Amino acid sequence: MSYTNVLNLPNQPKELEHMLKFYEQEFNFLEKLLGEVVSKNTSREALVEAEHFQNQFFIQKKNIEELETRIHRHHQQTADNAKHHAGKVDERLLQENQSIGEEISSMEKIIADLRAAYKNYLVKWM
Repeated sequence: MSYTNVLNLPNQPKELEHMLKFYEQEFNFLEKLLGEVVSKNTSREALVEAEHFQNQFFIQKKNIEELETRIHRHHQQTADNAKHHAGKVDERLLQENQSIGEEISSMEKIIADLRAAYKNYLVKWM
């Protein structure tokens, strides 16, 4: 096996957890706002679009929850590995760390696109 210094891992779990918590809180706020829009606009078109956003918010919150679990599990594995190897970790953990970073980047793109579409919905129906 090949090992690297634990300090070579670029994605720090606490920072990632805080960022994901922010997104989760943002979706809670957006859902609340969606409820207000729906209460004022009962047309079929507005409700169909609202259901789409409600589903997307649910999916993204579930994705956040799964990613939080993955980050926590990875952090535990990294800590255990570093403890047993004097601050060094298996390079496979570095690859997993990079994979988590890529997944977060992808999620941020999806969230940005969802925000933009939701903004257009709000402009149309508020």
